[in-house]
Amino acid sequence: MPSIAPHKLLVFAFLFVSLQAFTQHQRKEISGLVIDTAGTPLVGVNVRLTTILDTMLSVTNDHGQFSFSDIIGPEFRLSFSMIGHKILDRTYANNFPSTTMQLLPTVLPPQRTLLAEIVINRVQPIVLKEDTIQYNLEAYNIRENALLEEALKLLPNMQVRRDGKVFAQGKLISRVQVDGKNFFGGDVPTATRNLPAGFILSVQVIDYYGDMANTTGVKDTESEKILNIVLKEDSKRILFGQVTGGGGTEKRYIGSMGLNNFNDGQEFSVLGSFNNTNTSLFSYGVPSGAGTRDRGSMDLTGMTDPVDGVNTTNSASVSYSDDLSDKVSVYGRYTYTNRKNHTIGQSVLTSHFDFYEIINQEERELVTDNINHLMAWDIEAQLDSRNYLKISPNLTYRTVNTTNHSNDTIKNRNIVSERVYHATDEVSTPNFDMDVLYSRMFHKPGRKFVLNMQGKYAREDKLEDVNDYFESMNAHSGQPIQDDAYYLVQQINSDNQSRIGRLKASFVEPIDKSSILEVNYEYNYTAIDSRRSVWDTNEEMFVDSLGVDYSYFFESNRVGLNYQMEQNTRFKYTLGFAVQPLLLQGHMLHADTLIQHRNVNIIPSAGFRFRISEESELSVEYLGTNNQPNFSQIQPIRNLTNSQNIIIGNADLKAEFVNRLTTRFRQIKMGKNQFFEAQLAFNKIQNKIVTSRSNPNGTVQETSFRNSSGYFDARGYYMFSTPIINGDFQLNLNGTTDYVNNISYINEEKNYGRNFIYSQAIQMRFMLEDIIETELNTGYTFNHTRYSLRNSEGINANSFLVGLAAKGYLSDNWAFGFDLSHRLNSGYSSFVNVNPTLLNAYLECTFLPNKMALLRFQGFDLFNQNTGVTHEIMGSDALFMRNNRLARYFMVSLNIRLQKYPSKKS
Repeated sequence: MPSIAPHKLLVFAFLFVSLQAFTQHQRKEISGLVIDTAGTPLVGVNVRLTTILDTMLSVTNDHGQFSFSDIIGPEFRLSFSMIGHKILDRTYANNFPSTTMQLLPTVLPPQRTLLAEIVINRVQPIVLKEDTIQYNLEAYNIRENALLEEALKLLPNMQVRRDGKVFAQGKLISRVQVDGKNFFGGDVPTATRNLPAGFILSVQVIDYYGDMANTTGVKDTESEKILNIVLKEDSKRILFGQVTGGGGTEKRYIGSMGLNNFNDGQEFSVLGSFNNTNTSLFSYGVPSGAGTRDRGSMDLTGMTDPVDGVNTTNSASVSYSDDLSDKVSVYGRYTYTNRKNHTIGQSVLTSHFDFYEIINQEERELVTDNINHLMAWDIEAQLDSRNYLKISPNLTYRTVNTTNHSNDTIKNRNIVSERVYHATDEVSTPNFDMDVLYSRMFHKPGRKFVLNMQGKYAREDKLEDVNDYFESMNAHSGQPIQDDAYYLVQQINSDNQSRIGRLKASFVEPIDKSSILEVNYEYNYTAIDSRRSVWDTNEEMFVDSLGVDYSYFFESNRVGLNYQMEQNTRFKYTLGFAVQPLLLQGHMLHADTLIQHRNVNIIPSAGFRFRISEESELSVEYLGTNNQPNFSQIQPIRNLTNSQNIIIGNADLKAEFVNRLTTRFRQIKMGKNQFFEAQLAFNKIQNKIVTSRSNPNGTVQETSFRNSSGYFDARGYYMFSTPIINGDFQLNLNGTTDYVNNISYINEEKNYGRNFIYSQAIQMRFMLEDIIETELNTGYTFNHTRYSLRNSEGINANSFLVGLAAKGYLSDNWAFGFDLSHRLNSGYSSFVNVNPTLLNAYLECTFLPNKMALLRFQGFDLFNQNTGVTHEIMGSDALFMRNNRLARYFMVSLNIRLQKYPSKKS
């Protein structure tokens, strides 16, 4: 055997001892969380760790968590892999001072194609996750060059109104994100009317409970619905834009332009629009109201314009998003909008009293000029491995000029009053608000501290000039009633300032692998200063009795505990308890009078979610919240701006307390592509703020406010979507039922207004690619109202709607479409009753390479019957309204789209 030289043995021994010392003193432990693009933890992700000295493998648990211990190497690499998702590699330096490290959540995006050799014949259309419904757009037949707005209309239980509002599962979408970041500040129409559907891999509808709940994992607030758009990988670096121009009869015009640049997380967009076709914000590739089948949450007509009056809109916006460094990212926008509206309408307001009614028939004309500036930004900073900070400042400045003219005929038994009203308003409202979120992770996995601070300053300066004249007469003889004529000429100057603050702190402590305990504290305050002076123009004097110098203060402190348990990803529940002292305080400076109320709310909360199977889940939630009075309800003044309806504030109002119980069931049958959802919500409100109305003389009413018990409402809906007849047809059913037990006071007597509303909508869609697209919509609404007042007949109103839309492809470049709808109303006042039939038609031609140009000839409302009819129940009042809407016109428009992908080399 050959011998080993002594010096080599010495070097070997030195290296061995050094390595032993290194491994004894430098061993580290890391842990982390893997989520998808919707923020849902991913179970079963393979996580591989490699260093020059280590090779380890782990799999994420039921909560999406993984961990490694005894890491020796100075640098480690993590590789994440899971079927259906992309393989992700990340490298970290092992130089953190402590022995443990909690990594930031890792987002694992979906994989569009798994292997080149596998051909996917069918993509699963809908994926159900916790708080998220994901629609994979490749499973739907979306035409080439379509925008996201058009694609959303093809998704089950999604509705898009003509004004750009989007409804999902019957609830309004509040904002839009692209790959988890707000696009144009989250503005919905701007995103849906700018992003081509061909760039998008999937659309996720998320029940979002706020940044605080998303960070702590404890959901103790009501959710909002947001839309998260997941881009295809090859669309994250692209330059695209469009320009649209059109003109038509009745002096109608439209123009828009847009330029968007996406560059691997960096986004820059410039948009502009001007039109007088009631098109909301930035109409990208939708030259006017015709040619697209829009529908509201319960109104599936298609082309019916839901916007009252005629609008002229000019707008411009800039949006920017970028990662300034590995730790800091910013995104935000500036928007300028000028909207002018001209509305002509009629209404009938019936106020129910014992044994009689006061009926107000009104013809009015309203002109508004609204200018709005908005600047909104978000700054996110990962300060280090454990500390995260997000700052969101917003600044708005709005001015509104309004001219209101009306002629009223008001009847009360044998008295008739004729009234002429004219008023002009000038309002300016600067607002600033700031939202700050800070979170800290501790060495122990799952332990965290989260702090959220919000502050807002708002000011409203308002100048009103009011001319109000009315005269009463005997309904039978037509003779004027002596001393019952009134002429009011006033100038009213108001200055309101409000300061709103909110602080919420939460500490989360994991008890074991499946449960956590949260301790939270929340502080809220609202401070409002109101100054109001009234100048009698006829008498040239100030009216001291109508002025106000009032300060209002609301404060609440809430301390609570929440316990959350999750077992095997199928069963999850949350139990909570909180105590909340309240203080409402009003100070009338001119009278040196102080009014205050104190109260303590005991607030239990509970949530239960059961994943029945991979295709269905059931959830039940209880939540208690309080609502403070509106400032216009609580300020102690007698407002004579409307001489026929005098408003009197009540400084003694208390805050409402709302008990809300909600249950929801969802089911998706993957093999049949069926989706079903049903929800039932029950609200009971203590100290409900209601109206108290009296009729002191003639046709004049006085309205004040008071707290009352007895209010509750129950609201339910269901949605069902399924393909039928070998999958060639898509059937969507949508139904809602509301029962509201309203409370009001009439001449100091308590009145119950029981309002029952039932709606049912049916939609049938058929599509034969490149040949024809058809859609049949029907909807029925029944409104039944009964009052506890004696001799009151109540209301039975019905509305039936049927609509048919179709688009046929005459050739590869030519297409023709139409939209026909008819509404039949009954039970409405004859003064506003209308049953419109609407017909829209268009002929379009695409040309240039890749069909980048679209020329459209269109006619809107060919029967010239577009009219808006609405019906509202407010306490003991029933209001029927009919307003003008955009009527018949013809237009020619041209839209050109451009897009450029980066070269392969770049």
